[in-house]
Amino acid sequence: MPITRKRFEEIVKELKRKGEIVPATYDCIFKAIMKKCPKYRADLTSRLTGIPKKLILNTYKEMNTEYVVDNVLERGKVSDVLFAVKGYVLNYEFNNRKWDGLIERNDAYLGKVKNDLIRRTKSYVSLPKVIQININNFYCFLSKENLLEFKSRDKYGIIESDKWGKIYVNLKLIREKYDRGLKLSKLEKELLILTLTKVDEIEALAKGDVELMKVAKELKRLTNDAYTIGLYDEEEERRLIENSIKITAKKQGVKQGVKQGVKQGASNEKKSIAKSMLAKKMDIPLISELTGLSKKQIARLM
Repeated sequence: MPITRKRFEEIVKELKRKGEIVPATYDCIFKAIMKKCPKYRADLTSRLTGIPKKLILNTYKEMNTEYVVDNVLERGKVSDVLFAVKGYVLNYEFNNRKWDGLIERNDAYLGKVKNDLIRRTKSYVSLPKVIQININNFYCFLSKENLLEFKSRDKYGIIESDKWGKIYVNLKLIREKYDRGLKLSKLEKELLILTLTKVDEIEALAKGDVELMKVAKELKRLTNDAYTIGLYDEEEERRLIENSIKITAKKQGVKQGVKQGVKQGASNEKKSIAKSMLAKKMDIPLISELTGLSKKQIARLM
């Protein structure tokens, strides 16, 4: 259901009262920033991968519309950000929370892109290098590094193939560094701005930096957009549902505090809850984890 003008005005008014914007930790905002801020996207990608910034700016080609996830678990979902530059295909995934199956889901998408490229090029030799960049808004792999690179290697460190790679960014560590008042690198600032909500903090971080000032301007513009606010409001409601379930689960002593809190055992009630979650576009693996229903049972409800 489209957001009403009254609801839109209420949300924008409340955000302005608190001096806040809708942050790029929301899916719709992250995608918009990466699309509307080409110099930022190029600089961030160059610093993460080592690909020359000029090459990214001059040979960029959007590919999001070409690779739709078509498996039963995420039918119709498009990658967060997917684009090509000469010799490379880059896939950004913003992962706002950790859940069982996240890595496998992203691996499956990476595999799909590689397989489709093989069919298109019809040559293993001329394949572009595929790099998936996972920006994680949580502590990943219990590492003290805020940037991790993965390749297929043997026990001696010999790389099996240089045609693909994965990069993991740990936003929580960068945020910790910022909160402690430590000096940040340009790359850390470019990643940190995705998490900030306070307008004054964003403006202070972006001051004097061309790429970051463009991002700051876009974040403020997006917060005043009805379509953006509609998606934001929808995602906020979904998060509230998830949080309510977790709190209920914790009260009832369910292991790990993330399984379905309502344990009456009535199958029809679980299915009703699952349907509501599907309507809010929640991921099937998460619904399965929270309700106790199997992925197949949930898929039948679609």
